[in-house]
Amino acid sequence: MKPFLVILALCASLAQAEDGLLLNLIVPPSGIDRFQHAEFSCWLPDPAQPVKAVIIHQHGCTNASPDKHPPVTFDFHWRALARQHNCALLAPMYHVAGGCDEWNDPESGSERALLSALAEFAKTSARPELKDAPWLLWGHSGGSSWSAQMIVRHPGRVLAASFRGGCHKQFGDPAFRAKFAPAALKLPLLFVWGKRETVPTSSHFVSWEPMNTMFRELRSQGTTVGRLIDPLSEHGCDDSRLVIIPFFAAVLQSKLSGALVDITSLQDRELTDSNLHDPTLAWLPNADLAKLWREFSEHGTLHPSHPKLPAPTLTATRDSSGVIQLTCTITPAFDGGLRTLRIHRDGMLWKELGVKPGARIATSRDAPPEGLRASPITDDSKEPHTYTLTFLDVAGNESPPSAPAPVSK
Repeated sequence: MKPFLVILALCASLAQAEDGLLLNLIVPPSGIDRFQHAEFSCWLPDPAQPVKAVIIHQHGCTNASPDKHPPVTFDFHWRALARQHNCALLAPMYHVAGGCDEWNDPESGSERALLSALAEFAKTSARPELKDAPWLLWGHSGGSSWSAQMIVRHPGRVLAASFRGGCHKQFGDPAFRAKFAPAALKLPLLFVWGKRETVPTSSHFVSWEPMNTMFRELRSQGTTVGRLIDPLSEHGCDDSRLVIIPFFAAVLQSKLSGALVDITSLQDRELTDSNLHDPTLAWLPNADLAKLWREFSEHGTLHPSHPKLPAPTLTATRDSSGVIQLTCTITPAFDGGLRTLRIHRDGMLWKELGVKPGARIATSRDAPPEGLRASPITDDSKEPHTYTLTFLDVAGNESPPSAPAPVSK
Protein backbone atom coordinates (compact mmCIF):
# COMPACT_ATOMS: atom_id res chain seq x y z
CA MET A 1 0.00 0.00 0.00
CA LYS A 2 2.82 2.43 0.78
CA PRO A 3 4.29 2.51 -2.78
CA PHE A 4 0.81 3.15 -4.14
CA LEU A 5 0.35 6.15 -1.88
CA VAL A 6 3.69 7.57 -2.99
CA ILE A 7 2.63 7.28 -6.64
CA LEU A 8 -0.73 8.80 -5.80
CA ALA A 9 0.86 11.84 -4.18
CA LEU A 10 3.33 12.34 -7.01
CA CYS A 11 0.52 12.28 -9.57
CA ALA A 12 -1.47 15.02 -7.86
CA SER A 13 -1.52 18.51 -9.33
CA LEU A 14 -3.45 21.63 -8.50
CA ALA A 15 -4.12 25.04 -10.00
CA GLN A 16 -5.34 28.09 -8.12
CA ALA A 17 -7.41 30.41 -10.28
CA GLU A 18 -9.68 33.37 -9.67
CA ASP A 19 -12.62 30.99 -9.97
CA GLY A 20 -11.87 28.43 -7.26
CA LEU A 21 -9.30 25.68 -6.93
CA LEU A 22 -8.86 22.94 -9.55
CA LEU A 23 -7.19 19.66 -8.54
CA ASN A 24 -6.21 16.80 -10.83
CA LEU A 25 -5.09 13.33 -9.87
CA ILE A 26 -4.10 10.06 -11.52
CA VAL A 27 -4.82 6.90 -9.54
CA PRO A 28 -3.04 3.79 -10.87
CA PRO A 29 -4.68 0.38 -10.40
CA SER A 30 -3.65 -1.91 -7.60
CA GLY A 31 -2.88 -5.57 -8.21
CA ILE A 32 -6.52 -6.68 -8.08
CA ASP A 33 -8.18 -3.73 -9.84
CA ARG A 34 -9.67 -4.32 -13.27
CA PHE A 35 -9.48 -0.80 -14.68
CA GLN A 36 -6.33 0.30 -16.51
CA HIS A 37 -6.15 3.93 -15.49
CA ALA A 38 -8.23 6.36 -13.42
CA GLU A 39 -8.14 10.14 -13.53
CA PHE A 40 -9.97 12.46 -11.15
CA SER A 41 -10.70 16.16 -11.55
CA CYS A 42 -11.96 18.10 -8.53
CA TRP A 43 -13.03 21.74 -8.31
CA LEU A 44 -13.56 23.69 -5.09
CA PRO A 45 -15.38 27.03 -5.40
CA ASP A 46 -13.68 28.52 -2.34
CA PRO A 47 -10.94 26.46 -0.68
CA ALA A 48 -11.03 28.78 2.33
CA GLN A 49 -14.55 27.58 3.18
CA PRO A 50 -15.59 24.15 4.53
CA VAL A 51 -16.75 21.64 1.91
CA LYS A 52 -20.35 20.67 2.66
CA ALA A 53 -20.86 17.92 0.05
CA VAL A 54 -19.29 16.36 -3.04
CA ILE A 55 -21.14 16.34 -6.37
CA ILE A 56 -19.89 13.22 -8.19
CA HIS A 57 -20.53 13.35 -11.96
CA GLN A 58 -19.99 9.79 -13.23
CA HIS A 59 -19.65 9.16 -16.97
CA GLY A 60 -21.09 6.16 -18.81
CA CYS A 61 -19.60 3.12 -20.55
CA THR A 62 -16.87 4.76 -22.58
CA ASN A 63 -13.18 5.32 -21.99
CA ALA A 64 -13.25 8.87 -20.71
CA SER A 65 -10.41 11.37 -20.95
CA PRO A 66 -10.07 15.12 -20.37
CA ASP A 67 -9.35 15.66 -24.08
CA LYS A 68 -12.27 13.68 -25.55
CA HIS A 69 -14.77 14.20 -22.75
CA PRO A 70 -13.83 17.32 -20.78
CA PRO A 71 -14.95 16.92 -17.16
CA VAL A 72 -17.69 19.06 -15.67
CA THR A 73 -15.14 20.64 -13.37
CA PHE A 74 -14.65 23.01 -16.36
CA ASP A 75 -18.42 23.55 -16.73
CA PHE A 76 -19.76 26.94 -15.56
CA HIS A 77 -23.30 25.54 -15.11
CA TRP A 78 -22.27 22.72 -12.75
CA ARG A 79 -19.84 25.08 -11.04
CA ALA A 80 -22.76 27.39 -10.25
CA LEU A 81 -24.48 24.56 -8.39
CA ALA A 82 -21.31 23.70 -6.45
CA ARG A 83 -20.71 27.35 -5.62
CA GLN A 84 -24.18 27.89 -4.16
CA HIS A 85 -23.49 25.60 -1.17
CA ASN A 86 -19.68 25.33 -1.38
CA CYS A 87 -19.70 21.76 -2.63
CA ALA A 88 -16.78 20.04 -4.29
CA LEU A 89 -17.38 19.09 -7.92
CA LEU A 90 -15.76 15.75 -8.78
CA ALA A 91 -15.40 14.02 -12.17
CA PRO A 92 -13.94 10.48 -12.20
CA MET A 93 -12.62 9.22 -15.58
CA TYR A 94 -11.91 5.51 -16.03
CA HIS A 95 -10.05 3.68 -18.81
CA VAL A 96 -10.55 -0.06 -19.38
CA ALA A 97 -9.34 -2.64 -21.88
CA GLY A 98 -12.58 -4.59 -22.06
CA GLY A 99 -16.12 -4.02 -20.85
CA CYS A 100 -17.88 -1.45 -18.71
CA ASP A 101 -17.95 -3.80 -15.72
CA GLU A 102 -14.19 -3.26 -15.37
CA TRP A 103 -15.04 0.04 -13.67
CA ASN A 104 -18.81 0.40 -13.09
CA ASP A 105 -18.77 -2.50 -10.63
CA PRO A 106 -17.43 -0.81 -7.48
CA GLU A 107 -15.57 -4.01 -6.61
CA SER A 108 -13.54 -3.62 -9.82
CA GLY A 109 -11.44 -1.05 -7.97
CA SER A 110 -13.40 2.09 -8.85
CA GLU A 111 -14.72 2.41 -5.30
CA ARG A 112 -11.21 2.12 -3.86
CA ALA A 113 -9.89 4.63 -6.39
CA LEU A 114 -12.65 7.12 -5.55
CA LEU A 115 -12.05 6.91 -1.81
CA SER A 116 -8.28 7.23 -2.35
CA ALA A 117 -8.82 10.29 -4.56
CA LEU A 118 -11.08 11.95 -1.99
CA ALA A 119 -8.50 11.35 0.74
CA GLU A 120 -5.71 12.81 -1.41
CA PHE A 121 -7.77 15.81 -2.48
CA ALA A 122 -8.64 16.44 1.19
CA LYS A 123 -4.94 16.45 2.03
CA THR A 124 -3.80 18.53 -0.97
CA SER A 125 -6.49 21.19 -0.54
CA ALA A 126 -6.13 21.31 3.26
CA ARG A 127 -9.86 20.59 3.52
CA PRO A 128 -9.93 17.40 5.64
CA GLU A 129 -13.74 17.29 5.65
CA LEU A 130 -13.66 16.55 1.91
CA LYS A 131 -12.68 12.95 2.68
CA ASP A 132 -15.90 12.18 4.56
CA ALA A 133 -18.35 14.74 3.09
CA PRO A 134 -21.74 13.44 1.88
CA TRP A 135 -22.32 12.81 -1.84
CA LEU A 136 -24.71 13.86 -4.59
CA LEU A 137 -24.51 11.29 -7.37
CA TRP A 138 -25.15 12.03 -11.06
CA GLY A 139 -24.73 9.01 -13.31
CA HIS A 140 -25.22 8.41 -17.02
CA SER A 141 -25.88 4.86 -18.27
CA GLY A 142 -23.06 2.77 -16.77
CA GLY A 143 -22.52 5.62 -14.32
CA SER A 144 -26.11 5.14 -13.13
CA SER A 145 -25.36 1.48 -12.45
CA TRP A 146 -22.27 2.47 -10.48
CA SER A 147 -24.24 5.09 -8.52
CA ALA A 148 -27.01 2.63 -7.60
CA GLN A 149 -24.45 0.18 -6.24
CA MET A 150 -22.66 2.92 -4.29
CA ILE A 151 -25.94 3.87 -2.61
CA VAL A 152 -26.30 0.28 -1.37
CA ARG A 153 -22.64 0.09 -0.32
CA HIS A 154 -22.65 3.46 1.48
CA PRO A 155 -26.11 3.84 3.02
CA GLY A 156 -26.61 7.21 4.64
CA ARG A 157 -23.75 8.95 2.85
CA VAL A 158 -25.69 10.02 -0.26
CA LEU A 159 -27.89 13.14 -0.16
CA ALA A 160 -29.55 12.65 -3.56
CA ALA A 161 -28.99 10.95 -6.91
CA SER A 162 -30.00 11.31 -10.55
CA PHE A 163 -29.85 8.35 -12.94
CA ARG A 164 -29.76 9.14 -16.67
CA GLY A 165 -30.63 5.72 -18.13
CA GLY A 166 -28.84 2.50 -17.22
CA CYS A 167 -29.17 0.22 -14.17
CA HIS A 168 -30.77 -2.66 -16.11
CA LYS A 169 -28.56 -5.29 -14.46
CA GLN A 170 -29.20 -3.93 -10.99
CA PHE A 171 -32.86 -2.93 -11.19
CA GLY A 172 -33.65 -6.03 -13.24
CA ASP A 173 -32.51 -8.16 -10.30
CA PRO A 174 -35.16 -8.59 -7.57
CA ALA A 175 -32.45 -9.31 -5.00
CA PHE A 176 -30.69 -6.00 -5.74
CA ARG A 177 -33.97 -4.07 -5.71
CA ALA A 178 -34.70 -5.55 -2.29
CA LYS A 179 -31.37 -4.16 -1.03
CA PHE A 180 -31.69 -0.84 -2.83
CA ALA A 181 -35.18 0.10 -1.62
CA PRO A 182 -34.34 0.40 2.12
CA ALA A 183 -31.08 2.23 1.33
CA ALA A 184 -33.04 4.73 -0.81
CA LEU A 185 -36.09 4.97 1.44
CA LYS A 186 -35.56 8.64 2.34
CA LEU A 187 -33.30 9.55 -0.57
CA PRO A 188 -34.45 12.10 -3.19
CA LEU A 189 -33.98 10.43 -6.59
CA LEU A 190 -34.61 11.51 -10.18
CA PHE A 191 -34.81 8.91 -12.98
CA VAL A 192 -34.21 10.38 -16.47
CA TRP A 193 -34.79 8.81 -19.91
CA GLY A 194 -34.92 9.85 -23.53
CA LYS A 195 -38.29 9.22 -25.17
CA ARG A 196 -36.75 7.22 -28.01
CA GLU A 197 -35.13 4.72 -25.64
CA THR A 198 -38.57 3.74 -24.33
CA VAL A 199 -39.36 1.80 -27.54
CA PRO A 200 -38.20 -1.78 -28.28
CA THR A 201 -36.13 -0.75 -31.33
CA SER A 202 -33.76 1.28 -29.14
CA SER A 203 -30.48 -0.34 -28.15
CA HIS A 204 -31.07 1.16 -24.69
CA PHE A 205 -34.60 -0.21 -24.29
CA VAL A 206 -33.08 -2.88 -22.05
CA SER A 207 -33.05 -0.35 -19.19
CA TRP A 208 -36.60 0.91 -19.59
CA GLU A 209 -38.62 -1.73 -17.78
CA PRO A 210 -36.08 -2.46 -15.01
CA MET A 211 -35.87 1.23 -14.09
CA ASN A 212 -39.65 1.58 -14.22
CA THR A 213 -40.02 -1.47 -12.01
CA MET A 214 -37.68 0.10 -9.48
CA PHE A 215 -39.53 3.42 -9.78
CA ARG A 216 -42.92 1.81 -9.14
CA GLU A 217 -41.64 -0.21 -6.18
CA LEU A 218 -40.07 2.86 -4.60
CA ARG A 219 -43.18 4.99 -5.11
CA SER A 220 -45.42 2.28 -3.66
CA GLN A 221 -43.35 2.53 -0.48
CA GLY A 222 -43.76 6.30 -0.35
CA THR A 223 -40.22 7.14 -1.35
CA THR A 224 -39.17 10.48 -2.84
CA VAL A 225 -38.43 9.50 -6.43
CA GLY A 226 -39.20 11.47 -9.60
CA ARG A 227 -39.27 10.45 -13.25
CA LEU A 228 -38.32 12.72 -16.19
CA ILE A 229 -38.60 11.80 -19.88
CA ASP A 230 -36.87 13.94 -22.52
CA PRO A 231 -39.21 14.03 -25.55
CA LEU A 232 -36.39 15.02 -27.95
CA SER A 233 -33.70 12.45 -27.30
CA GLU A 234 -32.73 8.80 -27.16
CA HIS A 235 -30.01 8.13 -24.56
CA GLY A 236 -28.32 11.54 -24.34
CA CYS A 237 -30.91 13.80 -22.64
CA ASP A 238 -28.46 16.69 -22.97
CA ASP A 239 -30.72 19.51 -21.77
CA SER A 240 -31.97 17.43 -18.82
CA ARG A 241 -29.38 19.23 -16.68
CA LEU A 242 -31.81 22.18 -16.77
CA VAL A 243 -34.04 20.16 -14.43
CA ILE A 244 -31.42 17.99 -12.70
CA ILE A 245 -29.32 20.93 -11.47
CA PRO A 246 -32.34 22.78 -9.96
CA PHE A 247 -33.42 19.42 -8.45
CA PHE A 248 -30.05 19.05 -6.74
CA ALA A 249 -30.14 22.70 -5.67
CA ALA A 250 -33.52 22.21 -3.98
CA VAL A 251 -32.31 19.08 -2.21
CA LEU A 252 -29.13 20.80 -1.01
CA GLN A 253 -31.14 23.76 0.24
CA SER A 254 -33.29 21.42 2.32
CA LYS A 255 -30.70 18.88 3.42
CA LEU A 256 -27.87 21.24 4.33
CA SER A 257 -30.19 23.62 6.17
CA GLY A 258 -31.40 20.73 8.31
CA ALA A 259 -34.97 20.98 7.01
CA LEU A 260 -36.96 18.09 5.65
CA VAL A 261 -37.60 17.97 1.91
CA ASP A 262 -41.17 19.01 1.15
CA ILE A 263 -43.30 16.37 -0.55
CA THR A 264 -44.98 17.69 -3.70
CA SER A 265 -47.02 15.52 -6.03
CA LEU A 266 -47.21 16.69 -9.61
CA GLN A 267 -50.95 16.05 -9.70
CA ASP A 268 -51.96 16.91 -6.15
CA ARG A 269 -50.16 19.52 -4.05
CA GLU A 270 -51.78 18.17 -0.87
CA LEU A 271 -49.76 15.46 0.83
CA THR A 272 -52.06 12.50 1.40
CA ASP A 273 -51.52 8.80 1.83
CA SER A 274 -53.15 8.18 -1.56
CA ASN A 275 -50.84 10.33 -3.66
CA LEU A 276 -47.68 9.70 -1.63
CA HIS A 277 -47.97 5.96 -2.24
CA ASP A 278 -49.42 6.13 -5.77
CA PRO A 279 -46.76 4.47 -8.01
CA THR A 280 -48.10 6.26 -11.11
CA LEU A 281 -47.16 9.68 -9.74
CA ALA A 282 -43.71 11.23 -9.86
CA TRP A 283 -42.31 13.13 -6.87
CA LEU A 284 -40.43 16.42 -6.88
CA PRO A 285 -39.21 18.50 -3.94
CA ASN A 286 -41.30 21.65 -4.55
CA ALA A 287 -43.76 23.40 -6.82
CA ASP A 288 -41.04 25.26 -8.75
CA LEU A 289 -39.50 21.93 -9.77
CA ALA A 290 -42.93 20.65 -10.76
CA LYS A 291 -43.26 23.61 -13.13
CA LEU A 292 -39.86 22.94 -14.71
CA TRP A 293 -40.76 19.24 -14.97
CA ARG A 294 -43.92 19.99 -16.94
CA GLU A 295 -42.21 22.36 -19.37
CA PHE A 296 -39.26 20.05 -19.99
CA SER A 297 -41.50 17.01 -20.38
CA GLU A 298 -43.35 18.82 -23.16
CA HIS A 299 -40.51 20.61 -24.95
CA GLY A 300 -37.28 18.83 -23.98
CA THR A 301 -35.74 22.13 -22.88
CA LEU A 302 -36.62 25.22 -20.86
CA HIS A 303 -37.17 28.85 -21.76
CA PRO A 304 -36.79 30.94 -18.60
CA SER A 305 -39.18 33.87 -18.92
CA HIS A 306 -37.63 35.99 -16.15
CA PRO A 307 -33.96 35.07 -16.01
CA LYS A 308 -31.81 36.66 -13.37
CA LEU A 309 -28.47 36.70 -15.13
CA PRO A 310 -25.60 38.30 -13.23
CA ALA A 311 -22.87 40.06 -15.16
CA PRO A 312 -19.81 37.84 -15.67
CA THR A 313 -16.34 38.90 -14.60
CA LEU A 314 -13.48 39.17 -17.08
CA THR A 315 -9.74 39.73 -16.72
CA ALA A 316 -7.22 40.35 -19.49
CA THR A 317 -3.47 39.95 -19.05
CA ARG A 318 -0.55 39.73 -21.46
CA ASP A 319 1.76 36.80 -20.74
CA SER A 320 5.56 36.71 -21.10
CA SER A 321 5.26 35.73 -24.79
CA GLY A 322 3.02 38.69 -25.55
CA VAL A 323 -0.22 36.68 -25.91
CA ILE A 324 -3.31 38.11 -24.24
CA GLN A 325 -5.03 35.68 -21.85
CA LEU A 326 -8.72 36.27 -21.15
CA THR A 327 -10.22 34.49 -18.13
CA CYS A 328 -13.78 34.79 -16.88
CA THR A 329 -16.17 33.70 -14.17
CA ILE A 330 -19.78 33.01 -15.19
CA THR A 331 -22.71 32.04 -12.98
CA PRO A 332 -25.61 30.83 -15.16
CA ALA A 333 -29.14 30.43 -13.84
CA PHE A 334 -29.81 26.80 -12.93
CA ASP A 335 -32.82 26.55 -15.27
CA GLY A 336 -31.18 28.57 -18.07
CA GLY A 337 -27.67 27.19 -18.38
CA LEU A 338 -25.13 28.55 -20.83
CA ARG A 339 -25.39 28.60 -24.63
CA THR A 340 -23.08 31.34 -25.88
CA LEU A 341 -20.19 33.60 -24.87
CA ARG A 342 -19.91 36.98 -26.63
CA ILE A 343 -16.59 38.77 -26.33
CA HIS A 344 -16.34 42.38 -27.47
CA ARG A 345 -12.98 43.98 -28.23
CA ASP A 346 -12.82 47.77 -28.30
CA GLY A 347 -16.62 47.95 -28.50
CA MET A 348 -17.00 45.53 -31.43
CA LEU A 349 -18.05 41.89 -31.33
CA TRP A 350 -14.79 39.93 -31.58
CA LYS A 351 -15.71 36.31 -30.80
CA GLU A 352 -18.94 34.39 -30.30
CA LEU A 353 -18.38 30.95 -28.81
CA GLY A 354 -20.81 28.17 -27.95
CA VAL A 355 -23.56 26.05 -29.46
CA LYS A 356 -25.93 27.07 -32.23
CA PRO A 357 -29.57 28.00 -31.56
CA GLY A 358 -31.66 24.85 -31.34
CA ALA A 359 -28.71 22.62 -30.45
CA ARG A 360 -28.45 20.96 -27.05
CA ILE A 361 -26.44 22.91 -24.50
CA ALA A 362 -24.16 20.00 -23.49
CA THR A 363 -22.56 17.06 -25.22
CA SER A 364 -24.20 13.63 -25.14
CA ARG A 365 -22.06 12.84 -22.08
CA ASP A 366 -23.11 16.07 -20.34
CA ALA A 367 -19.69 17.63 -20.81
CA PRO A 368 -19.23 21.34 -21.61
CA PRO A 369 -19.03 22.01 -25.38
CA GLU A 370 -15.84 23.48 -26.79
CA GLY A 371 -15.75 27.24 -26.27
CA LEU A 372 -17.88 27.09 -23.12
CA ARG A 373 -15.25 25.63 -20.81
CA ALA A 374 -13.63 27.43 -17.93
CA SER A 375 -10.28 27.85 -19.65
CA PRO A 376 -8.43 30.92 -20.97
CA ILE A 377 -9.28 32.46 -24.35
CA THR A 378 -6.26 33.86 -26.16
CA ASP A 379 -5.66 36.84 -28.45
CA ASP A 380 -2.36 37.13 -30.35
CA SER A 381 -2.78 40.85 -31.00
CA LYS A 382 0.16 43.03 -29.97
CA GLU A 383 -1.99 46.17 -29.74
CA PRO A 384 -3.68 47.53 -26.60
CA HIS A 385 -7.34 46.53 -26.30
CA THR A 386 -10.31 46.68 -23.96
CA TYR A 387 -12.59 43.64 -23.67
CA THR A 388 -16.08 43.01 -22.31
CA LEU A 389 -18.04 39.77 -22.03
CA THR A 390 -21.71 38.74 -22.01
CA PHE A 391 -23.31 35.29 -22.01
CA LEU A 392 -26.57 33.85 -23.33
CA ASP A 393 -28.72 31.20 -21.68
CA VAL A 394 -30.54 28.32 -23.39
CA ALA A 395 -33.36 30.63 -24.53
CA GLY A 396 -31.04 33.35 -25.85
CA ASN A 397 -31.47 35.75 -22.92
CA GLU A 398 -28.30 37.84 -22.61
CA SER A 399 -26.54 38.84 -19.40
CA PRO A 400 -25.35 42.36 -18.61
CA PRO A 401 -21.79 42.98 -19.78
CA SER A 402 -18.76 42.48 -17.59
CA ALA A 403 -16.76 45.43 -16.44
CA PRO A 404 -14.25 46.50 -19.13
CA ALA A 405 -10.95 44.61 -19.01
CA PRO A 406 -8.13 46.70 -20.57
CA VAL A 407 -4.72 45.40 -21.56
CA SER A 408 -1.76 47.47 -22.74
CA LYS A 409 0.94 46.66 -25.29
